[in-house]
Amino acid sequence: MKGVAAVSTLTDRLWERFGRLTIDQIPTDVLAVAHQCILDWFGCALAGSREPLSQILREELAGDGVCSLIGTDRRTDPARAALINGAAGHALDFDDSSAVMLGHPSAPVLPAVLAAAERDARSGADALTAYIVGVEVQSRIGMAIGDEHYAKGWHTTSTVGVLGSAAAVGWLLGLDEEAYGAAMGIAASSSSGLKANFGTMTKPLHAGQAAERGLLAARLASGGFTAGRDAVDGSQGLAQAAGSGWLDLDRIEEWGDRWATTQALFKYHAACHCTHAGLEATRSLLTNGVDAGEIERITLIVNPSILDMCGIPEPVTGLEAKFSLRGTQALLVAGADTTAAATFDDGPINRPDVQAILRKVVIETDDTLGDLATRVEVLTPGGVHRAAGDVSRPAYDIGAQGELLRTKFNALAVPVLGETAATALAERLSDLIAVAEVGDLLALSR
Repeated sequence: MKGVAAVSTLTDRLWERFGRLTIDQIPTDVLAVAHQCILDWFGCALAGSREPLSQILREELAGDGVCSLIGTDRRTDPARAALINGAAGHALDFDDSSAVMLGHPSAPVLPAVLAAAERDARSGADALTAYIVGVEVQSRIGMAIGDEHYAKGWHTTSTVGVLGSAAAVGWLLGLDEEAYGAAMGIAASSSSGLKANFGTMTKPLHAGQAAERGLLAARLASGGFTAGRDAVDGSQGLAQAAGSGWLDLDRIEEWGDRWATTQALFKYHAACHCTHAGLEATRSLLTNGVDAGEIERITLIVNPSILDMCGIPEPVTGLEAKFSLRGTQALLVAGADTTAAATFDDGPINRPDVQAILRKVVIETDDTLGDLATRVEVLTPGGVHRAAGDVSRPAYDIGAQGELLRTKFNALAVPVLGETAATALAERLSDLIAVAEVGDLLALSR
């Protein structure tokens, strides 16, 4: 019953649905979107491997091992590979997101899967299946734990993502029901990540830590390590400690047999997803005749809840600009390419023309709007020009989406790998079922 702490049932339900999933049980549209998510993450991770935070982590943590560090020639052990690659994949905040999970689905799961699969010489089909398992499990936990968890300040990509990471690696390890429960219990005690760190290097670190700790949870459970299988939804478990006090299991029942993987939302601006609707709306006005030089004021009307994510009022670094409604608008109106990762280096946001436009941006709120919807009003001498944006719905045309993502991948990967190697990697990523060993795939990303 809603409003009452749930007796532990969620871990058992998730095991029954996904613990022994096989690739032939996964619908073709789910496989198609999963391939797109993985391609997109690799592009983000390759470009992210050049970021200062990735360099710091490699210098501090990288050691000897068999697992690849994407975008480099270095290797390390599985746990550190999951952490470093996980942080790199989220470094640009350009990777996929999910309104179902309230976070970034690939960021915590895929780096753990790749590290575990490379270590044990597993196939691309195995990695693909494990990835889908992780996304589906974490999405349902995120769905059940509810919005209040995120509203309190927890970063769901990390706090819930660690459970998806554990479930994915647990599938690769062939955990039985008891060990799976232990892995989820260990992962629940590893759940962490605070939204207070948005706009800093620590936000992408959250994704890496979730990948690392989820992998470790599964490996410990495979060796007989014990934990409470009700640590997610039982008395004094994660939901009680960091959520509303109960899990909304009805939401999972209502979701039925649908697949959360297909609900991935992709980014085409290199900033917080909650800034995208406003960027799209303003861009439509500029495209349709509004002269940027005549703009006197830009008013963004958004849901007040997103100001905790992207409300930085006076950004002075590229990372802060990614989480600033005002900063992203100023960059766009000043002519900067917000689809390019380099736009969110420290230089562009500090340009005098960008700072001048930033002072013209006003934020108003309307709690009837969705988190990924924005209304824009632009004042010029000719009057007020209005537009609206909403980026909350998955693409209808998966094929067209794939073409956009391939273009995005090339823009991110080619500067790191070169055109020939980037093309070869993209081709392998387009058909993971044909990949005999994940290590061969990762060799193309080094």
